[in-house]
Amino acid sequence: MGMGGRAAKRSGLIVGSCLAGGLLSGAALADGEIYASGARAPFSWSGAYIGAHVGGGANLSDVSDPAGRSMFGDPEIGPAPMAGIQIGYNLQSGNVVYGLEADLTFPYSSATATCSALSGDFINSTCRVGLDAFGTIAGRLGLAVGDDGRGLIYGKAGAAWSTGNLDIATNDATMGGGGNTFTTSSKDLNRWGWMLGAGAEYAMSGNWSVKGEYNYAQFGDQSVSLLPSAYMTSTGAIASAVPERRGHISQELHLFKVGLNYRFGDSVLASSATPPPASPSLNGFSFDLGGRYWYSWGRHKYDLGLMKGSAASYSQISRLTYGGMEASTGEAFGRVTAPWNLFAKGFIGGGNLHGGKMNDEDFGIPGPTPGSLVPYTNTLSSASGDIPLYGTIDVGYDIWRTADYRFGVYVGYNYYKEEMGAYGCQQTASAIGPCSAAEGGPVPGTGHAIITQDARWQSMRLGAATEFYLAPRFKVSADAAYLPYVEVSAVDHHFLGNTPGVASINPLTGYGKGAQIEAMLSYDITPHISFGVGARYWAMWSETGSFRRTFDSAAVANPNLHQNMKIETERVGVLGELTYTFD
Repeated sequence: MGMGGRAAKRSGLIVGSCLAGGLLSGAALADGEIYASGARAPFSWSGAYIGAHVGGGANLSDVSDPAGRSMFGDPEIGPAPMAGIQIGYNLQSGNVVYGLEADLTFPYSSATATCSALSGDFINSTCRVGLDAFGTIAGRLGLAVGDDGRGLIYGKAGAAWSTGNLDIATNDATMGGGGNTFTTSSKDLNRWGWMLGAGAEYAMSGNWSVKGEYNYAQFGDQSVSLLPSAYMTSTGAIASAVPERRGHISQELHLFKVGLNYRFGDSVLASSATPPPASPSLNGFSFDLGGRYWYSWGRHKYDLGLMKGSAASYSQISRLTYGGMEASTGEAFGRVTAPWNLFAKGFIGGGNLHGGKMNDEDFGIPGPTPGSLVPYTNTLSSASGDIPLYGTIDVGYDIWRTADYRFGVYVGYNYYKEEMGAYGCQQTASAIGPCSAAEGGPVPGTGHAIITQDARWQSMRLGAATEFYLAPRFKVSADAAYLPYVEVSAVDHHFLGNTPGVASINPLTGYGKGAQIEAMLSYDITPHISFGVGARYWAMWSETGSFRRTFDSAAVANPNLHQNMKIETERVGVLGELTYTFD
């Protein structure tokens, strides 16, 4: 994470410098140069440009083992807030715009998952994949749209490069007590691949333009060394050793960016027709109120490691993954546009979780008989729950604001609460693990939950937001927030089977980072009513955390013993929005 931390600092300086330049360049617009659409000279996209971007997405990696296919774990999914720079050149012929663009991005990403889970008798590992930087060199082909050609819809394709690292640690609660090898390894990753992308850009006043863009990148396989390990008997003896071997790692990225470009050459605004008088509604206050429906799917995962200071923090003794959790939520939202280019915006909502499953993995735990050992166990349960409350409030400043577009920066706060329950239990990996025939068989999915997890996330938001009309009545909106401070407080309850009897109570706390991004395409049905469709992605995770057991029905709990813990949540989905604007 050291390289990721340095990369985040470098990218913050880069983006801060570009935004500062925007503030100085846009100062003349901040207090009065606000006007509605009018007759302007046709715009040309030809020329060179340089800019910066912020955003986020996901880094997905698969680690393959020549000894066999992993039963569970892949892909390692790492949320990736990011910032970077781009440079390019365009040529325009009629409405067709083509060019070449290169960018360099510094993400903040670290993903963990089980790898080499070959069977319930095999001592497997945790793979942690970090992403430090990536870049692209791509050709762009687009179409200028709108009355004066200031809107641009484009696609891009080209080469991609990434650098990062792969760390591997043995998962074993006995720390090698059964005689198997207990170790770690680290490998630098440097790969080339290809990318595809699409986006929309709008030329604002002077030489500035703003864009929203989606990128997909895929990288070829890279050879990596996998840790030596062993197959174990039910008594904990080594049945056969498995030496170090060569596996492969593959990777793909899904990314969304909000970018700001400065175009070199004569000022476009100077050659345009004189703008019409300012719109009265934009000189004073205006209010946007409405409702949204968010259909999403996602996951919630927490890694429970060994005691702090005893081994690598990513060596696990248990991992619980709530996956495929679909959600239906509704929210009310509003925005106040004020004089002096100030604004405030926010939303509040809630809903339910359904259609999910929960995998509870344990590594190297005691078996049902004295002296027995279970190298790997994975129980499967159905999962459902609620998102009883979530909300955001932001306050910010529009660097540019006209009737056709605006671009601003903000600071804000986000609250997100989720409650999940796992029902029933079926063993999928071990003949002697929990919920196997050796331990009483499966637990039916009726009655009380066997495990519940309640988590409360609170975050600070630093972001950029833009909206612009690509064509009459068609508006693009994009919002990207980096969460530099995330606090999570959660409680895990284990129950005695599917009864209300409590087996253990386990508080979890952590501090970390996150990203929240969304994009919307809306249509103005009337001057006051609009309807939009879009997408949203949220990811939050802890970098440092601890797990305690404050109650255990089978033993005396010691709340002073702290285990390493990483907890994370992700949610991605589609949005529908109806807005009414009060002038």
